[in-house]
Amino acid sequence: MSYLVLARKWRPAVFENVVGQAHVTTTLKNAIIAKRIAHAYLFSGPRGVGKTTIARILAKALNCANGPTPSPCNECMSCKEIANNISVDVIEIDGASNTGVDNVREIRENIKYLPSHGRYRVYIIDEVHMLSVQAFNALLKTLEEPPAHAIFIFATTESHKIPATILSRCQRFDFKRISLKEIQNHIKLVAETEGVKLADKAIYLIAREVDGSLRDAHSLLDQVIAFAGNDIKEMDVVNALGLMDRALLFQLSEAVIDKNGRDCLKLIEKVYDFGYDVKKFCQDFLEHIRDMVIVKTIEKPEDVLDLPDVEIVDLKRLAGRVGVLDLQRMFTFLSKGYEDISRSQSPRYALEMALLKIIHLENLQSIGAMLNRLEELKACGDPVISNNKTAEQGAGDKTQDTGHRTQGFSGSQWPVLLDFIKKKKPPLASHLELANLISIDEGAIYMSVKTGPYFIYLSENKKILEELCNEFFGKEVMIDIKADENAAVSLKPKEGDRIIKEAVKVLGGRIAEDRRRANV
Repeated sequence: MSYLVLARKWRPAVFENVVGQAHVTTTLKNAIIAKRIAHAYLFSGPRGVGKTTIARILAKALNCANGPTPSPCNECMSCKEIANNISVDVIEIDGASNTGVDNVREIRENIKYLPSHGRYRVYIIDEVHMLSVQAFNALLKTLEEPPAHAIFIFATTESHKIPATILSRCQRFDFKRISLKEIQNHIKLVAETEGVKLADKAIYLIAREVDGSLRDAHSLLDQVIAFAGNDIKEMDVVNALGLMDRALLFQLSEAVIDKNGRDCLKLIEKVYDFGYDVKKFCQDFLEHIRDMVIVKTIEKPEDVLDLPDVEIVDLKRLAGRVGVLDLQRMFTFLSKGYEDISRSQSPRYALEMALLKIIHLENLQSIGAMLNRLEELKACGDPVISNNKTAEQGAGDKTQDTGHRTQGFSGSQWPVLLDFIKKKKPPLASHLELANLISIDEGAIYMSVKTGPYFIYLSENKKILEELCNEFFGKEVMIDIKADENAAVSLKPKEGDRIIKEAVKVLGGRIAEDRRRANV
């Protein structure tokens, strides 16, 4: 006897064995018990979730020797004929290859004949949305007033293509995608019954790949068993199905958190060389970031995430190194990048640019966290908070400022300081170049910047700026940044400012005015 594939071997024979469609099976069983059987049903939903299977079980339930019954015996002649697809009373029609009006006329001619030995003649039309408009019109009258012994069961993956006149004459059941957890449990049951040893991560990879289709899960399991035998590890599934190693997602997220652009580019190159679809990889990485947010914000993430325990532990480790705001920003930027990737002729480069953009953005803090930090600084006697008067004097009284300067700590070092910061934090240096230096004192730098995004950015990153100045001068330095509504953003480049010069050259602009001041 030829080998029977798992998808056929494990096809449910009774309503109770159907996975993930309890809302459908319960309704149909209750209708049979109450003898409230409709003359037309529409089963709508994704592929491989049990539409045709339930249609056959319903046909058996209606024509079983013990029926109509919600639990067909699967032993009588009618049940066996339906199971083997040889029953003359249950006619299965492929709507995709029988689309014309002549096919429907044939049904209308045959439907008037009584069933041979069952109670009903059941017509199961799969992919019914493929019928032509003329075929639907020919079917309409028969569907509205069928013979008492005739029952129609339509199955479709695209119910929106079916005319409203047909929909209104059917009882409609919307099948749902089978959950990841239900598919994993079923795969585990099949593997144990078939004598196959299957690692938990291998089960997860198969279940995740089938996108809610149990039939696809059976087919992939068959394929993996053929590849690896009866002892299947995670990498066996990866190699047999040509999947991407999920470890790459964790490696990439770690590189992004570490702001390691080099590793990011190497990992994307690895994905590209493997031949994995870049758009699909970006989608997987978006889901990975979402999982990190859930792990960080929910007390019991295992109740929400259908992931192996090992992955949840790794997600917690990574999520502990980054803030929720930064994860949300990563998701937002990558979502926009995903749109660019979908349209791009070079999706690899679009993904690389999106990741590098994320890496070079400064970390975010919530307003609440910043306020708490300010309170802490105030309590510790921070000079910016507790001694504003001194700072204001330093910014306003230039004569007094001059008296406090010492050799080796002067305004002449400002360009050198900017170059130093540019090597450490390029975004911060680019914003500093737009600020107006007021004065430099012993242990303090006073500057002003136009009210708006530049002032907000420099204020939020003041602590980082102070740390860099401490490193540069080798002593404690206080930074005082004032908002000036009347200040103009400096446009004239310093000698050697190549980027601005190139922009002026390419865009055909000119330098309007230099409003940068330095009282040194």
